[in-house]
Amino acid sequence: MASNVENKMNVILNNVAEPIEEFVITLKDLKELLSEKSNPVAYIGYEPSGPIHIGYLPGIEKLKELMRIGFKIKVLLADIHAYLNQKGPLEIIKELSITYWQEIFKSLNLTSAEFILGSDFELDREYVEDLLTLSARITVHEAWRAMDILAREAENPRVGQYIYPLMQILDILYLDVDLAIGGTDQRKIHVLAREEFGKKNIKLNHSVWVPISIHLPILVGITGEKMSGSKPHTHIAVHEQPKQILKKIRNAFCPPDNVDPDQNPIFSILRYLIFPYCDKLLVKRPEQYGGDVIYTTFKEVTKDYLNGKLHPLDLKNTVAEYLIEKLKPARKRIEEDPDIIVPLAKLQKWQWEHGYISRANWEQIKAQYAHYGIRI
Repeated sequence: MASNVENKMNVILNNVAEPIEEFVITLKDLKELLSEKSNPVAYIGYEPSGPIHIGYLPGIEKLKELMRIGFKIKVLLADIHAYLNQKGPLEIIKELSITYWQEIFKSLNLTSAEFILGSDFELDREYVEDLLTLSARITVHEAWRAMDILAREAENPRVGQYIYPLMQILDILYLDVDLAIGGTDQRKIHVLAREEFGKKNIKLNHSVWVPISIHLPILVGITGEKMSGSKPHTHIAVHEQPKQILKKIRNAFCPPDNVDPDQNPIFSILRYLIFPYCDKLLVKRPEQYGGDVIYTTFKEVTKDYLNGKLHPLDLKNTVAEYLIEKLKPARKRIEEDPDIIVPLAKLQKWQWEHGYISRANWEQIKAQYAHYGIRI
């Protein structure tokens, strides 16, 4: 019979990126944490700089799993980080954080999570002093290595983008975190935290410990490119209507000979969003095309798809139906109070005016808001 720690480990490791040994830092430390604490603290941080879309769902599902096994959950709405990343004026980002972002997360069953604004503590004197201490200890190369890939590839990165990863590791301490959660792109940040906080000569205002982290797979954009909040054709936003979701998924990139979840968007959704949290997948088909079929594993779907027994359109319709139902509570929340999405419209209008969103993408975005009676 599995122990309580083993049961909790199984829950935590569900849908973690592979190889597990690389994307859990570390398995040994995680087991020790579960043995020593019955209610540890886990956190995930988000830069509230655009719409919440399906790329955020694996993280949300993980937080819900952790809550069920006794974790206290903290969600950092990193408004200062978004500002440093030049995503918009701080006042609009802050407004967006406490309205749209917080309310949508709650609508998706994160009602017992604690939501914390970065600006609520990151401007305090002790935090700033510790940030300056880290900046004097960490080299430019170390900060660059931990930066977001887009920032690393920029021709002229801003100084704020080098500060960004230093703040991320400091947030772990100031939020009193036992377990940090992120996508696979956050691994280098968490490695930096372990390296720096593991040094015996470090002295900060805040107490220091070596954090544990897990990393989740990243969904591929529905066009096959990176999912981006400023490119509506690459994602499904929580506020999109069922007809639009169905249209986007039917048009999604889905090659007949490739079921790699890191390359095929439909199989990315299946592997990283549907099967980790569902016991079965019902594909509805007319009798003339074989009738309904139930799949209980991702492998079964890939086998039938590759040998032609499962048509791409039938699979796409099934995935669209799943997403439509999954996002229903978020749409309902916005329909009840369309004002909560207004700050998002304001921010995206600013981003369009300052060249971060193309005219074609802006026209698509405006059309989405029109459904809720928002004219911008």
